[in-house]
Amino acid sequence: MERKSTTVKRVSIALLVGLLMTTAGCSSLSGADEGGPTVDDGTGTTAAVESNETTTAESATEDGHSHSHTESNASTEAASVEIDAEYSGEMAVMIAGDRVDLERSLGDDAPVRMHDVDTWATNESVTLANVLSAAGVEAEESSLSYDGESYDESADGTEISYRVGSHEVDPEEYVLESDDEVWVLVVTDDSDVATPGEYIPPEQLHVHGTIDFVVDGQELDFSRERYQQAGHNDHFHFEGGHAEPWHAHSAHVTLAYGLSTLEGINVTDEAVVYNGTRYPYDGENGTATVTVNGEPVDPTEYYLKNGDSVAIEIGSSD
Repeated sequence: MERKSTTVKRVSIALLVGLLMTTAGCSSLSGADEGGPTVDDGTGTTAAVESNETTTAESATEDGHSHSHTESNASTEAASVEIDAEYSGEMAVMIAGDRVDLERSLGDDAPVRMHDVDTWATNESVTLANVLSAAGVEAEESSLSYDGESYDESADGTEISYRVGSHEVDPEEYVLESDDEVWVLVVTDDSDVATPGEYIPPEQLHVHGTIDFVVDGQELDFSRERYQQAGHNDHFHFEGGHAEPWHAHSAHVTLAYGLSTLEGINVTDEAVVYNGTRYPYDGENGTATVTVNGEPVDPTEYYLKNGDSVAIEIGSSD
């Protein structure tokens, strides 16, 4: 009996050791670093979490500036996916407040295919107008038709923008190239869209640009903590400790709305207010100018677009 009991004990110990080794092997195969952080998975057990340092990811834009995207890993993961096509890029089409669902609209015989809500790919040389036509959007340089509605820039309050990166293009002439970021935007006075419009998550294609804000000859530094994302506005912000670019997470963020989200700044159709001092656009006690891409704009009506270069200059009278 004693010999049998000893044998049973030895078998039990062997089984226990084997179980422990198997468990350790599974843990190492999971890819988690030994001693790494864990998180409760809701079942009372813990699972290893892949380490993700909050270092700033930099990506150069075509104008030489860099972007900082620390709010999501989705864009980084998307960028790492290889697309088997000669040409690929991103595209967003917003018409009178509604985004065209290109994934649904572009059929199997379309000149491009969509890999997700933003990402297009093709092996053909194709114009922007041809792609839009396949999605039911008939685009010309100053007009557009979609879903039974026609829009023309000759009508008051109607604006049509075809932009690749920071450049306006003629959709009937422009041939898509790799890495193109395409924005098609139609805004009208009678479209029922309240600023700042529908939020675009950070992992999706959203709007970026630059800004120079000069007060009495001194340029405002938007890399300062008071202007950065923490506790700030989701639709318009700076982030990552950078003054460039600004981020607009909607196609319907007006310049006035964006600037007025910043501490100490308020912008109306009559003046810029900075740190409590009012600078009218045409006044005796100080003046302000507001331009986008070198052209004067009404900041309460101008919607920020990808690649916009904003300049605000305010100064006291002598």
